[in-house]
Amino acid sequence: VHSLERWQRTLSTLRQLASGSSSFSAIVGRLHFRPMCFGDFSEEQRPKVQYRTQDHLQLNGGRCIAPQAIAAPIAGGRVSARGSQEIQVEDLFVSFQGYTYKSSVAFCVGRERAPVVLVFPNYAGKKQFDVDQAVFLAQSGYVGVAVDLFQETPEYSSEHRNPGRDATVEELKRHRKGAFAMMNGLLRKPVFLRGLMEATLLASRQHPAAHQQLAGAIGYCFGGACVLECVRGRLDMQAVVSFHGVLQSNPLNIEQDPEFDHSVDAAPEGPYATWCRVLIENGDLDFVVPEESILAFKKEMDDSKVDWQFHNHAQTPHGFALPPGVWSTAYTEAADRRSTLSMLQHFKETWPEFPQYSIARNAAGTLLYPVRARL
Repeated sequence: VHSLERWQRTLSTLRQLASGSSSFSAIVGRLHFRPMCFGDFSEEQRPKVQYRTQDHLQLNGGRCIAPQAIAAPIAGGRVSARGSQEIQVEDLFVSFQGYTYKSSVAFCVGRERAPVVLVFPNYAGKKQFDVDQAVFLAQSGYVGVAVDLFQETPEYSSEHRNPGRDATVEELKRHRKGAFAMMNGLLRKPVFLRGLMEATLLASRQHPAAHQQLAGAIGYCFGGACVLECVRGRLDMQAVVSFHGVLQSNPLNIEQDPEFDHSVDAAPEGPYATWCRVLIENGDLDFVVPEESILAFKKEMDDSKVDWQFHNHAQTPHGFALPPGVWSTAYTEAADRRSTLSMLQHFKETWPEFPQYSIARNAAGTLLYPVRARL
């Protein structure tokens, strides 16, 4: 029944898009999303393990040594890494409209300036996994920045962003309420969100390891909406990647509250960042991204003359790229590997003059090289 209803809504949307009888904004306003994350906090919804940083990303005094798997690509093959491979992580403080946010920048000591890649977190906000992803990007040849978008409050601080596996129901309720309040607050204010992301980008470019013109971004879930807002807001980036990301920036009614405020202080309409390449890595079973959302996204990007790719992973749910131990994970090894390699290729095509280094495992611990076919 539910599948039939979805297809009926999709068919209706297709007809409206084809006939031009409905505007993009009107169609987006009618999209309905199933509630995401948590439900009744039952045992099967909890992560099976406690999150831990992968061994190859472990920091010692704020630094780590990139593994020997790193290799500088050359024509016809690979050669061993040369020079320093020490990865360092530092705080990156970003002041915006009276508040100072604490992001984290990961870079390779002694390497020439490299493109910046911002890492936008999922609904929960910046946490250890996002820092680990920034370290992986630094190992791969870039400057990774785990972006902090949430203000610290007594109700929801950084310590609440990824509850332990044995967290109480009350702690989980606090996490859910605080996280979605923060996320929806930003989704209701796209002008503010774009300004904060641009301030983070500008601050990142001031770092000695960062290239001052070349930049991109990746994002998970809510972070996927963030990378698309970068394109809509004409931020100076050349490539963005969304992993199981939301395609439209609408507040999400997680509690299915009939009194929920769906209002958005809409940003002024204007030209998009048509120079920026967009890559969407989506799970075909993602309940946050129904078919009508995908159709609306394609029309929006085509109407705005944006270069986009959409990879839909079969039998793959929302949260497929989040590792075990992260709340809202639905880790799917094959999709995580394929989407990571696709991201790296996306960046390699965008900045071909910068060497990319092959790392055996990504930040989730997924084996990237080599992969043997299973017979």
